[in-house]
Amino acid sequence: MREIKLLVADDEQMVRTFVKSVIEKEKLPVAQVFETDNGVDAIRIAQQYHPELVLLDIRMPGCDGLRVAEQIIEENKNTRIIIISAYNDFEYARTAFRAGVTDYLLKPVRPNEIASLITRAAEQAFVAAKADDTKKASLVEAVERFVEKNIESPIQLKDIAAAVFVSPSHLSKMFKQYTGKSLVDYIQEVRLLAAEKLLRDTDLTITEIAGRVGFNDAAYFATCFKNHMDITPLQFRKTYLKQLK
Repeated sequence: MREIKLLVADDEQMVRTFVKSVIEKEKLPVAQVFETDNGVDAIRIAQQYHPELVLLDIRMPGCDGLRVAEQIIEENKNTRIIIISAYNDFEYARTAFRAGVTDYLLKPVRPNEIASLITRAAEQAFVAAKADDTKKASLVEAVERFVEKNIESPIQLKDIAAAVFVSPSHLSKMFKQYTGKSLVDYIQEVRLLAAEKLLRDTDLTITEIAGRVGFNDAAYFATCFKNHMDITPLQFRKTYLKQLK
């Protein structure tokens, strides 16, 4: 089961201590616990650390729980927010659910309720992470196909993004997260690997090969190739031909 990050926002120290004690006693799947006694810090922590689960009091200094919930959900719709309150206010609860809050519990909250909330959040985080990985993998495969198909042409980020139906900024972010390299670096790497193959398998000139892999300037191609392989394209070809003899 995936471990989650948890934010406990309550102006009562006793409540925050109680939640942490339940986590420790029940050995719940929580990687990190963040805590605060006010709404302003709750928003800041959520923005910085992106917890999967937030336990949120209604009445706190700085900013009330409902406004905190609305802002967190606006920035990350996957965050589960549980309102914990001593007030049995039906209208407030209804407003909270409309804002996207997952549940509304009355104090005092029992240990088994805390354990159940955290376990469900961890299970959902695991499912969401798998779905996200699958989505990223599909996106990366689509990018790879596009680059391979258009390797002889200039390739711009906006063209790839349009082909895979996402925004350029989202594409750049997801590609880097999944592959560990920027899209620009990946495209150049594919071009240079294709150039290596042409240098080995054909007698095309360096200028012709540069054009075949999307470089309009043979000198720039040679510079990029040398930076990548530590030898020039011509030296690479000569070395390969010597090895064949």
